[in-house]
Amino acid sequence: MFKSKDLVLSSSRLNSNIDIIFYEDKNAIQISFLEGIKNGYFILNEGQKRNASINFIDFSKEKSFDCSKLSNKTKKIIYLNSILVDVLNECNLKNNNNILVVIGLKEKVKLHLNFIDPFYDYIGYLYNSNPNILPEESVVLTDGELKAENYFLIEKKSNIENKISNLFEINKSSARKRELERITQNRIYQTPRFRKDVKKIIIDTKEISAERIIPAINFNLIFEPEVYTLPGQLDLWRFSKKEFNSNLKGLEYPILLNNNFLFEEEFSKKQIQEKLFYALGFDLLLFFGRGINSKFNGLLGEYSKEENRIFIKPEKIGF
Repeated sequence: MFKSKDLVLSSSRLNSNIDIIFYEDKNAIQISFLEGIKNGYFILNEGQKRNASINFIDFSKEKSFDCSKLSNKTKKIIYLNSILVDVLNECNLKNNNNILVVIGLKEKVKLHLNFIDPFYDYIGYLYNSNPNILPEESVVLTDGELKAENYFLIEKKSNIENKISNLFEINKSSARKRELERITQNRIYQTPRFRKDVKKIIIDTKEISAERIIPAINFNLIFEPEVYTLPGQLDLWRFSKKEFNSNLKGLEYPILLNNNFLFEEEFSKKQIQEKLFYALGFDLLLFFGRGINSKFNGLLGEYSKEENRIFIKPEKIGF
């Protein structure tokens, strides 16, 4: 059950029944998503005396795929996995505000229906939303190829401390220090110099966690540049803010940054993506009840509709 004094959710109520359509595959993030919907419904039920119902339809239990269960007028949240992609294509549904598709697979899918992609890449959003972050004075630390300029590739198996040292030329500064000590025969106490042309460090990784990269930045005594994390990168349910002694800022989901939100004890043990999909399920039921053309503030931030895409704007939080 969700309880919080600090988070104000947009008001919502269910005025009609909602079908939750999925194909059970024992996937942990799907399970968390459905848990979130159930708890969102519990909150709505507590807030109003008469409430509509939610109906879970598991297509893995169906003997045959019946398009009538998708084409009727009941509101629907469809959790899309690879099997249901084919079902949607066969049924050829018309887009309307009674249908919302949650893409539960990392592969890109073309949809003409209203949808939300939890695996959205926020790197472009970061550049566009903050005019102070300019490409010529920032570097993106990434473990994948980017179309943006000024990115620095860190591979999963690499020595991260050494890679960041090379990027900021700490190694050259240390070499100069050792050479001066050799020549003067005196111990030199100084903080290593680093590149002054880099003002922002942006962490945009999929396989390497920010929890590995931030300590590597601190290890190299790089304190001046601002460090940015993108959504889904930092889980402060597992770490204290004090553990990241850096000038850290971020566009991040509120549910990950504020571990004073109170859930059942098991919630804190979930992996980062499980937490996100739980919060997404919780939010979407309330968002759907409010109406997907309205703006909505939830556990993951502000929801808004842009054409047929639902976009989540995370909170901008400074440390």
